[in-house]
Amino acid sequence: MTPNPIDSLLASPAFDRADETPAFRPAVAACLAMLRERFPRYAEFLDRGNGSADLLAVPPLFLPVLKGYQFASLPGVAVAVKLTSSGTTGRPSETPLDEPSWRWRVRAMRASYEAYGLFTGEREVLAFLMDPATTRMAGSLVIDAVLREVPGIRSVSYLARLGPTGPEFDPQKAIAALTRAAASGPLVLVGYPALIAAAIRELAAAGRPAFPLPEGSGILTGGGWKSFQPGLTLDRDEFRGHVAGFFRVPPAAVRDMFGLSECPAVFIQCEHGSYHIPAWTLARSIDPETGRDVSTGEVGLLQLLVPLTISYPLLSILTTDKVTLHDGCPCGRRAPHLVPRGRVTAARFETCAMAINRAVS
Repeated sequence: MTPNPIDSLLASPAFDRADETPAFRPAVAACLAMLRERFPRYAEFLDRGNGSADLLAVPPLFLPVLKGYQFASLPGVAVAVKLTSSGTTGRPSETPLDEPSWRWRVRAMRASYEAYGLFTGEREVLAFLMDPATTRMAGSLVIDAVLREVPGIRSVSYLARLGPTGPEFDPQKAIAALTRAAASGPLVLVGYPALIAAAIRELAAAGRPAFPLPEGSGILTGGGWKSFQPGLTLDRDEFRGHVAGFFRVPPAAVRDMFGLSECPAVFIQCEHGSYHIPAWTLARSIDPETGRDVSTGEVGLLQLLVPLTISYPLLSILTTDKVTLHDGCPCGRRAPHLVPRGRVTAARFETCAMAINRAVS
C-alpha cells in the first residue's frame, strides 16, 4: 500500500536539510487536492490569486480573517478536535480538525521533540498551562496529546485552569506541586512563562533566592509572554537566563516554542536558542507590499506553507508576526531558523494587511 504523502513527509528528518526535503511538494499536492475538493470557495480563491504553476506559490490567507470568519462545516467529515487560540490579542479563532489533521499535528510536534532529544528518560511534567479538561486552547490540547505519547513521562500535572471568569492560577499550589515533583527525580516544567515567573516571584518572596531542580531537568516555555499577568512583559532572552539561574539548570535546558494555534508548525529552540524550521514547513519572510521575500536577516512578515491540515484551509497563511530568517547555527543543524521580532506595528505592514483582509473577506 502506497503511504500517504503527508505521512511520508512527517517521516523525514526534521532539521537535517538546508533546502526543501523531497517529500515536501508531494505532500503539498496531496493537501491542496483535498482542500480543493472539500472547499469549493477556497478553490475559487486559489484560482483568482495564483497565476503560477509552482506548488509553493499557493496564495495565503491572512491570519486575522480566520479570527473573524469561519468556513462552513463539512458534511460527512467528522471533527475530532476543535482548537482555539488564547484570544489574548482579540477574538479567539477556532480550528476544526478531523482525525488525520489532528494526528498529523500531534505527530509533527512529537517529531520535533524527538529530533532535539527532549523528554528522554524517566521524568514528571509540571504544566504551567490550562488543564485541557477545562479548555480547547491549542497549546494545552496539543502538548497534552504529545506528552501522553512520550515514553518515560510518569505523569503530567496541570497547574492552571480556565474558570468561569477566566484563567485561574494559584502560585502557592504550584510551589507545593513543584516541591513534591522535585523530590521524585528529574522533571520538566512546560507552559506559559508568565505563570512560571509568577511562581518564581512567590518563591523569592518566601525567602527562596533559588530552587535547584534535580539534575537532568528542563524547562520548555511557549506563549503567554504578556498573558494572564496584567502589566507583565517578559523578554525571551532575559527570562531564559533568569529562569536557568533560579532553577540551577544549564541555559541549554531552557527552550521556548513559537507557533500559532491556527497552524500545525511549531518552532522550538535548539540548545543555542535558534528556532529551526522543520522539514514539513516552508517559512518565508516577506515584504507585504510586494509579496516578495526579503533578504536574509531583514525583517518581514512571516508566511507559512504547512501541508498538514485537510479539514480547514490552513495550507498557506500570512501571519501578523514579524521575523528574520537565518542560515547556519552553532548547533550544527542544517535547517534554517527564524527569529521572532514582534507583531505588526509599522504602517507599511498594517496597510497591506488590511488590504489583504478586505480582499479575502
